[in-house]
Formats: sequence, C-alpha cells, structure tokens
Amino acid sequence: MTTARWTILALGLISTFSVSAVEDYLLHNANLIDPYSETHTADGWIQVKGDQIVALGRGTPPDAATPIDLQGAYLLPGLVDGHLHLTAGPLQVSIEDGAPKISMKSDDEVTRFHALAALSSGITSAFSPAGDPIANQAYRDKQQEGQWRGPTLTYAGLTFDPTPIEGGSVYPANVQDWRNEIARQKALGVTHIKLYQGLSETELARGIELAHEAGLKAIAHLDKVSWQVAVDAGVDALTHALPTSADLLPQTSRAAFESSLDPLSSKHLYHWFELVDFDAPPVQRLIRDLADKQVRVDLTLVVNEMMYFYPGLDERYPHNGWQQHPKVAASWQSNLGASLYNWSEQDYQRAQAVFPKVLELMTRLHQAGVPLLIGSDSYSGGPWFWRELALHQQAGLDNWSILQAVTSEAASKLELGNVGRLKPGYQADFVILPANPLDDISAISGLTQVVQKGIRYDVQQLRHELSQTTEQD
Repeated sequence: MTTARWTILALGLISTFSVSAVEDYLLHNANLIDPYSETHTADGWIQVKGDQIVALGRGTPPDAATPIDLQGAYLLPGLVDGHLHLTAGPLQVSIEDGAPKISMKSDDEVTRFHALAALSSGITSAFSPAGDPIANQAYRDKQQEGQWRGPTLTYAGLTFDPTPIEGGSVYPANVQDWRNEIARQKALGVTHIKLYQGLSETELARGIELAHEAGLKAIAHLDKVSWQVAVDAGVDALTHALPTSADLLPQTSRAAFESSLDPLSSKHLYHWFELVDFDAPPVQRLIRDLADKQVRVDLTLVVNEMMYFYPGLDERYPHNGWQQHPKVAASWQSNLGASLYNWSEQDYQRAQAVFPKVLELMTRLHQAGVPLLIGSDSYSGGPWFWRELALHQQAGLDNWSILQAVTSEAASKLELGNVGRLKPGYQADFVILPANPLDDISAISGLTQVVQKGIRYDVQQLRHELSQTTEQD
C-alpha cells in the first residue's frame, strides 16, 4: 500500500473510529464488571472526564454533560495482552553470500495496522517480550502523542541469542559489550532484557545479573537450558509452555530424550511432554521455586496448539480480513509449517495426545501460586488472544481469574500504573460487550466498543477500515 493511501486511511481512522472524544461523559445503565474486586454491579454507571474515571456507582446517575445509555451492556477494564510482538516485521528468510539471512525488521505500515487491530480486539495495553527497541520506542512515543492508535506499550528489546536475526537479536562478544547493549536498550525505554534459547547456562546467568545491575528485569525463552537454572540465577519471567530441558525429566528418561534430539527438528517439543512426570522431584522443585520466588510465567498455549494441530489450523484459527497485515498473513502459516517440515501424521497424533498435559502444566502452576500472565504471542491479538483465554479456561482457570490475569493482575505484574481497574483516578480504559464474560469467556470476542484514555471507538468501524486495507493490498 502506498504511503499516501496509508496516510488517508490513518486520518480516516482518527476521525471515524472515535464514537466520541468529548471531555465529560457518563456511561449508565451498564453492568460493571471489576475483576480486581470480583464485583458485578448491575444498573451501574461510570463517569469519565478527560482520560480518567472520576466516579462510578449504581442506580440513579449524577448529572453529566453527555449521558450515554449502554442499555444493559457489560463494561470491564481494558484488556492487557502480556505477549504481543506489536512492532515486529514480517518474518523473511533469504540467501545472501550463500548463507541464510533471517529478518523481522519493523515496518511502520505493518505496525500501525496491527496496533489498530489490537485495539479493536479490546487490548488497550500490551507487553512486548522482544522486539527492536528503536521501533518499540518510536511506536510508544507516537501512540502516547495520539499520532497512532493502539495499545499502550511496555517492552523488552532485542533478544540476546547467537542466531542472527535482523531486527530481532543481538549477541555481544564479551561482558563489556553486554553491558553496553543493555545500557543502549535501557536508554530506549525497555523494562526487560530478553534472554533466548541459544544462550549457554553461563551466558543466561550473565544476562540476568547484568539486567539486574542495570535496574531492569530479565525474561527468558529457554529450550535445552532448564527453567530451574534460570530460576536459580534469579530470572524474573519465563515464557512459553515449552520448558523442554532434559534436566526436568525423570532421570530414567533423560538419555533417551537427549539421544532423540535433532537440531533441525522440532519433534522434541511434544516428545518432552510424553516423558515428563509432573509429580517427580525435578518438576515439583521447579514449581515450588517459581511460586516461592514469584517468577512470572506466560505460557502462550496457542503456540503448542498451533504446532500440534497444524493440519487443522484453518479450522481452529480461521483467516479474517482485519487481524493481520497482508505482508504477515501471506506467510505466517508457511513459516510455522517450515518448523514442522518432518512431522508425520503419527507425530501430529502423538502431539495431540499430550496436549492435555500441556494444559495440566498451566493448572499445576496456577494451583501452586505461580503468577501467570496471559498473552497471544501474536502481532495483533484478535482471535489468537481470545483463543488463549479459552485455553486457560479449558485448563481449569475460572472466569474471574482469567479476567484478572488480563486486567488488574497484568497491570500489577507489569507495573503499568493506574490501569486495569474500575476505580476513580484510574485511566478510562474499557471494553463494552453485549454478553456477560462471567457466564462465557468467549463473550469478550463480541465486544462492540473499546475505550482508551476516555476516547470511545466503535469496533466494527475499526475492523471495516482494516478489512478495506487488506482488500486494497
């Protein structure tokens, strides 16, 4: 799409998406859902001035400049996606000088599209666990200034990993280079340093230590290196339901698992679940330590489901015209399929057979008191985010807990400030739904309006404009 065409669209979004930008209004005849206090207030009202909640209550509302009847709709705080790669560019692989080159370089056109798609999903705040900090800072500033519409963004920076990815990774040569890179990322506004699966145990421990030295948190995505090693080293957060280290398996299973590993194959991502014993000492110790040290975990269960059920991906994750920019929509399935290139029908059957065990991992972490964050591991939330909520429910999380995990708990864990609650003095971020999410968590996917910093947006208008963009491309 040409720059001129995008500019016209962007101006249209600013003018037509906003249902109202008045400074003082009152939403009444609403069902107020506050996950923090686990309260459902029927016939409720909430008053907004500027970007803040100034009052709320039940019954007869006070006088207001602009009263708005919600006709019994359900209103809850704006949602937080705890794993959103908002500024990542399309994954591209090319050959340069006889060697493969991987790129996820950020693209403003793609980012602006995905930010609007996320907002139309009800996501008013998000955490990016990895991304180019220059792109993240640029997005954050433009969003805060009102130039771009989308979630408020908190973020980590480039992953520390030996695999070179343009716009995705960095691998310092020595300790001083690590310090310099961490300082560079901190100056660009990161709150976390992302440590990736290619690091050794020594490098992982170094990254955690130097992140803390700089006043930042450390988040890790690991594979061969055990989560236990990271916890012992003081990691603050772990991501993905793929703790696939042999060290967490029963002693009798480790040799067989390690001998089956192939650096070009991803089959170990289900094979580990076939062998793990959640009641054995390694996992029991890990869960206990995660809870005792309050290490935050976001499991992105959709990742496991997409891999294990890849042959039926279109049915579980159908394409729509507004969730993904065409540059991403054209290749995401084939990119995922490339990582599963040698999976047979039997492999998929085995993987699907252990998916309940993946969900059991979430259940055990929650029951033990491990702090959980919920995220979509996507560019823009949408159905992937809603599916993540459904999978957490399938794993046994009740609806109040799910709503807390994407509102007040997420705001607390990510230190987002006065968001995530229905309370005077808090930011006026809401989603408005025709159905009760306490009865059915999928009601969130039916949202009709989203409010961010007091500005109301019509969801269907947002998605219509996004769909028009994809049709033009």
